[in-house]
Amino acid sequence: MMVSSEKNQIRIMIVNDSAYMIELLKDLLAGETNIKVVETARDGLEAMRKIRHVAVDVVLLDLEMPNMDGLSFIENVMRERTVNIIVVSNYSKSGTKLILDSLELGAVDFVPIPQDGSEILKNLKSILVSKIEVASRSNPEMLVPKAISKLRPPAIKEKFSCNMASKVVVIGASTGAPRVISDILSEMPEDLPAGFLIVQHMSKDFVTSFSERLNEVSKIHVKEAEQNDLIREGVALLAPGDMHMEVSNNRRIALNQGPKRFGVRPAINVTMVSASEVFGADTIGVLLSGMGQDGAFGMKMIKKRHGITLAQDESTSVVFGMAKAANDLHAVDRMVGAGEIANEIARVVRGV
Repeated sequence: MMVSSEKNQIRIMIVNDSAYMIELLKDLLAGETNIKVVETARDGLEAMRKIRHVAVDVVLLDLEMPNMDGLSFIENVMRERTVNIIVVSNYSKSGTKLILDSLELGAVDFVPIPQDGSEILKNLKSILVSKIEVASRSNPEMLVPKAISKLRPPAIKEKFSCNMASKVVVIGASTGAPRVISDILSEMPEDLPAGFLIVQHMSKDFVTSFSERLNEVSKIHVKEAEQNDLIREGVALLAPGDMHMEVSNNRRIALNQGPKRFGVRPAINVTMVSASEVFGADTIGVLLSGMGQDGAFGMKMIKKRHGITLAQDESTSVVFGMAKAANDLHAVDRMVGAGEIANEIARVVRGV
């Protein structure tokens, strides 16, 4: 049997104040020939000291720790160096906001561990290994905010439009994209004559908090999509977790739990294809950072029906996977840097 050489192994640091969790994570990764745990720490302060002297590819980080918590560790370590961080943490309903905070501050991804622990080992190993492999190939430079913390007061919105949208913008996103979505929507003019559909690969436990976070920073209204929602101008609908979001002929939302596509539900392809069937040339497809091929076929169908397609370019992507797959299919009209996507969407919608 081939064994990976040590220099090709992904080097892991585990930062967790629970000795049990450290041993559990070490045991889960022990049989992986391409992954090696090289260091552990019991809090953020200890991790800061050790990471200066140990070569680490990925940090598995808890959030609630003494001395220096996980969010403070992300802030501090990113000032010194960029590092791929996966939040691995028990969470409660209120804790979802902390995980979203960690993604905004620069974490690549998260692996939530349910508090009851009944299914703790069933899927945790495969999920953890998969996310480590993706994180090790990602570009953490793209996740470091220009200002480490960019808190905005809740936006004061007029009552959102009752006008049925004549144009729709479908945004597909995965690993490394939550903050890009936040930036796009925060810059979107409230009077833009288009509806928005957003499909972010994310655990269903976090979608509600994510939609609330997006609504706070956006000029347009953002909400988690519900069955039969009308697609309206100035409103963004976020696909619920574990539900495909389709567009019906009357320009309303149809949610379903059909088979996963490319291993995911919600699938970007499902939303993009159905939107292009209804809105035709008035569909704008946008594909952001993420691993895999979801969204590539959807972008192809939008382009085939004479809509416009935009994708986040490699230089600003944390993971240049989905956008690359779409580009390889010749399904992208324009590759755009993350900071220019909002302006480009507005320009396309207005036809200028």
